[in-house]
Amino acid sequence: MPNSSGGKTEPACIEVSGPDVSVVLTQGAINIWLGRKLEKALISRIFLIISQIDASAEHEKKILCRFEEISQFENSGYILTSYARKGQMYRAIFVVPFSNSRALEMFVESISLETDKEDVKITIYWRGGGTRMNLIKEELSRLNCFSTMNTVYRQ
Repeated sequence: MPNSSGGKTEPACIEVSGPDVSVVLTQGAINIWLGRKLEKALISRIFLIISQIDASAEHEKKILCRFEEISQFENSGYILTSYARKGQMYRAIFVVPFSNSRALEMFVESISLETDKEDVKITIYWRGGGTRMNLIKEELSRLNCFSTMNTVYRQ
């Protein structure tokens, strides 16, 4: 969509959705809704596309676990940002860096298990801009599971 200077305006938001999954891209965040029982392969492919286009993308994950398990998450590439005792367990907050393939694989596995029980909403933080937003939209469209693509441009 041209602006008054003759150039193209940047998208403010791009939504790519289908019956089982929805991805909303903005410049600072990617919001994803995954429907119940979504195939693990599709979840993996979506996150892999994001990691290939912006390896600095990350997700903050809260986990209730035993103290001894915290180091297992760290050994898998999760980055511990804080933890606090909650009864007999610990509430740990990790950053899942999409640049770490082990962390991403473990994250996909955990999301796949969650979708077995319920719909899942995820926020991923990234350094997106118009070019990267369009690249992700193009890559996601190749997965043939999205029926709606909507772009909102800046005024």
